[in-house]
Amino acid sequence: MKFKYVLGLFLLLQTTFAQKVEENQNQFIVTGSVELKEVADQAVVSFRIKGVGASLRQAVESAGSKTKELTDKIIGLGVKSKNISTSEFFSGENYGDKSFLSSNRDYRALIETSIKIDSLKLLQSIIFTISEAEVEYLSQINFSFKDELGLRRRARIEAGLKAKEKAEDIAKALGATIGKVLFVEEILQNQPLSNNIAIRGARAYPNPFNPSTNSFESNSFDETRGSGFFAQTISVTSQVRVIFEIK
Repeated sequence: MKFKYVLGLFLLLQTTFAQKVEENQNQFIVTGSVELKEVADQAVVSFRIKGVGASLRQAVESAGSKTKELTDKIIGLGVKSKNISTSEFFSGENYGDKSFLSSNRDYRALIETSIKIDSLKLLQSIIFTISEAEVEYLSQINFSFKDELGLRRRARIEAGLKAKEKAEDIAKALGATIGKVLFVEEILQNQPLSNNIAIRGARAYPNPFNPSTNSFESNSFDETRGSGFFAQTISVTSQVRVIFEIK
């Protein structure tokens, strides 16, 4: 009885496997991959200013006053006030450079300000202005593309078209004809859509004249675009797997 059960199960699996193989005989599987590149059209940079005082309030007021003075200059360059925001704030006792002979440096406050630059022609002037203010810290420049969703959508569409083109080319070479689409799978890729430049010497005295590139492998440096801050190219890739019917 047990032998008949095992035999029956084996025959059932064999029949199912044979049917599956037969079903897959008229299928054609291809992948389509594309990489789209665009020149960055916006950037984000942040700076940190320190204020000290005999009291916590004086330290905060000092940092706030210095920050406002610098942001007013940046707004004067053409940056919209809505694109400037406080990204971090810290206050407390000043342990680093407190004076032993006076209490006027007993407390400190740190205000970090983030600036979104949607016109890259202002970038160099902004970096110079921040550098001249002798801020505590100047972040790396983070480049990105405004229409990120549109760029990713274009990449997906072109990846699908590339898969169809590949399938038609191979089918034609083999004397076959592809039919309708049976299955589509987007192959997800964890790829941030941004690129950045790290500013050397950012501590205390930022040096925008000597940048080093710190970019993701998928992004590329396009020398035809120029040099310095403006040579950043943003890239996005998309890949799809498509199963076509073979007529």
